[in-house]
Amino acid sequence: MRIFIAVIVLIFSLQSWTKADDISDFQIEGMSIGDSLLDYMSEEEIKESVGYIYPDKKFTVTKYKKFTELYSGGVIVEYRSKDKTYKIYGIVGIIFFNNNIESCYKKQDEIEKYISSMFKKSKIKKFGIIPYWQGNESTYKQTQFYVASGDAMSVDCYHFPNNPESNNLKVTITSKKLQKYLMGL
Repeated sequence: MRIFIAVIVLIFSLQSWTKADDISDFQIEGMSIGDSLLDYMSEEEIKESVGYIYPDKKFTVTKYKKFTELYSGGVIVEYRSKDKTYKIYGIVGIIFFNNNIESCYKKQDEIEKYISSMFKKSKIKKFGIIPYWQGNESTYKQTQFYVASGDAMSVDCYHFPNNPESNNLKVTITSKKLQKYLMGL
């Protein structure tokens, strides 16, 4: 009987470890990868908010129109263009840091620590500060997190010295399927 109980305890603890690195555990404004955008917006609101359709029209980008206190720059959601369930494949939350890139870097560090604690098995890749556009003074600092499923997250600070009120931080969640698609563009 003791062996049976030990096996049951082991099985349940292994299940929680696997779930701990499930990207759907991470949310932006309550939304997760795999959710239906229809749970957050009506189909009419989704269609009114389309900001971009990729050239081959496989994925569409829509702006989440609900007021968000945390993401001052808004929330962007990506879904398959022909999917009538509007399953979410990517989410980007944007926070503006007007004239204050140091606060952006500080917030980036806080979010990175949070993601690292939530996804302990993720592979982390830090890029440091690199040029954003060639021949321009703008830069960005990116950290990417890859989870076992192949899904990913990134936390990026964008610095625009010539337009500092546009400095921003982006928290991005991307499904494995959307990542493959974007890499093929």
